[in-house]
Amino acid sequence: MKQPRRSPKRSKVELYATVLEVIKVHPEGARITKMSYGVGVPIDRLKPILNDLASFGLLQTLISEDKDEGRFYVLTPRAFEFLETYWKMKSFLEVFGGSVQRDFLV
Repeated sequence: MKQPRRSPKRSKVELYATVLEVIKVHPEGARITKMSYGVGVPIDRLKPILNDLASFGLLQTLISEDKDEGRFYVLTPRAFEFLETYWKMKSFLEVFGGSVQRDFLV
């Protein structure tokens, strides 16, 4: 029996963009569980990515006053700029036969 073909491994930049896009859909703030499902990455692997994005100034962490609510993540204006540039570069590379995977592997 043939095993299904796995899609190529995503680069860090692709993962960063995917996480930011998932958060963008939730302007009130996204919780880590929602992001995990949306990105398709386990929570333990997502936490370092969120830390990286926060250290780059792309994410802001909000802690709810209601202790049952926990942490929410929202985009900074810089994140919107990053996403706009990322999608432009990705489409530019595709036109010229490159890929984010191959050309921007971090």
